[in-house]
Amino acid sequence: MGAGELTAVVDAGPLIHLSEIGCLHFLNRFEGLHLPDAVRLETVGQGRVSETDMSVLNNIQGHTISAPELEQFIRKKNLSALHTGDQECLFVCLEQRIPILLTDDMALRTAARRFNITPVGSLGVVVATFKGGEVSLEEAERYIADLYDVSSLFVTRAIAELAIEQLRLLAK
Repeated sequence: MGAGELTAVVDAGPLIHLSEIGCLHFLNRFEGLHLPDAVRLETVGQGRVSETDMSVLNNIQGHTISAPELEQFIRKKNLSALHTGDQECLFVCLEQRIPILLTDDMALRTAARRFNITPVGSLGVVVATFKGGEVSLEEAERYIADLYDVSSLFVTRAIAELAIEQLRLLAK
């Protein structure tokens, strides 16, 4: 996941969690960041991410999906169990042929894999940012600790420690 080489669709989780730890700008590593309207409503529209925070992202491409088009997609792909934002994320991934979906939602991650879409969570974004040389090992470790300690991301201590271990292996 090299900086400026890839595009991704972004779900609410990474926007919220990276914003909570002051790292929303990490998403600028993507050439294009596709944001469905339902996700914008879930984040900015509900005050969970501020417009000011969103302004650090210079790569946002918004997507409006008509209700009939989304309903047909949901029926055809059997996605009625997912939330609207999740459904719109998958719609954009499949319609635009975008291979990466940024999400921390387990149900959406499972659904994405069904369609050969690679899910990457907030922890993965921090690891990729370190791998890309954009932050030091010490900074990346702190950001992962902050995702566990500060953000509203539900992640166990064991998973956070595993991510830090992965960082240290990459640093060797």
